[in-house]
Amino acid sequence: MYTESEWQDFYKNYRDSLSRQYETAQQALEQQRKNAQATIMSGANKVGMLYSNFPMRSKLQYDQGTYQPAQIKLYDTYRTGLDALRSNILNYQNTIKDIQDSIAHLNSMS
Repeated sequence: MYTESEWQDFYKNYRDSLSRQYETAQQALEQQRKNAQATIMSGANKVGMLYSNFPMRSKLQYDQGTYQPAQIKLYDTYRTGLDALRSNILNYQNTIKDIQDSIAHLNSMS
């Protein structure tokens, strides 16, 4: 059976894996944001509106409509993964404890 230390190691490794996935996805979102802002600036420059408020308004619209909702969704997915991990480990530990208790009870009856 698993020891407390083994459960903690499993939990830490899995949590670290979720964190790395989150960080990688966060970096991808940041890159998409930089690309979108560069596209906005390039488009504003092409139509002669680079120094107007058009690029700033478009950047804000992108951030509010695309970037921030994607960040929130990503964070929610990460937190849900952590919550599921904690819940699953507790369920597995309880199941193993119940099985061990049942085995001990059966052994005491013989």
